[in-house]
Amino acid sequence: MRALSNALDAVYRIAGFLAGLLLILLCCLILYSILARLLSLYAGGAADVAGYVMATSTFMALAYTFRSNGHIRVQLLVQRFTGPARRRVEIFSLAFMSAIANFIAWYMTRLAYDSYDFGERSQGADAILMWIPQAPVAVGAWLLAVAVVHTLIQAIFDYDAVNPEHATGPGEV
Repeated sequence: MRALSNALDAVYRIAGFLAGLLLILLCCLILYSILARLLSLYAGGAADVAGYVMATSTFMALAYTFRSNGHIRVQLLVQRFTGPARRRVEIFSLAFMSAIANFIAWYMTRLAYDSYDFGERSQGADAILMWIPQAPVAVGAWLLAVAVVHTLIQAIFDYDAVNPEHATGPGEV
C-alpha cells in the first residue's frame, strides 16, 4: 500500500510541477499580449489561450495541493474531536469530498467529450476546438478525485498516515 501511495504522490508532484510551468507560460502569454498592444501588433487569441492555461494550471495543482495539506478543509470541525471520533469525522468528510470530486471529474470529462462530439469552437479570434483546453482540465479534476479517494482509503486503513494530530501525515508529498 505504501508503494502505491508513494507512486501516486509522485504523480501529484509531477502535476504540481506542470502547474508551475503553466503559470510561467501564463505569465509569458500576458507579457506577450501587453507588448503586442504597446507595439500595435495583433496578439490573436493570446488572452483566450491565457485563460485556458490558467484553468489547466489550477486543476493540475489541485491534487498536489490537497495531498500537501494546502487546501482549507473542515479543520474547524475536525479539530474539535479527538481519537476515534476525529477519525470518523475525517472519514465522513473525505467520503463526502470524494463524491463531490468524482462528480466534478465526471462532469468535466463529459463536458470535454460533448465539446469534441459537437465540434464546439471558442468564440474568440482563435476559434480553437474547445475539447483541447477542456481535456487537461478534466485530467486535473480526475487527479484531484484520485487524491481524495487515496486519502480516504488511507484514513480508513492507515489513519496514522493522514492523521493531522501526527507529524507523519502526507504533508509535503
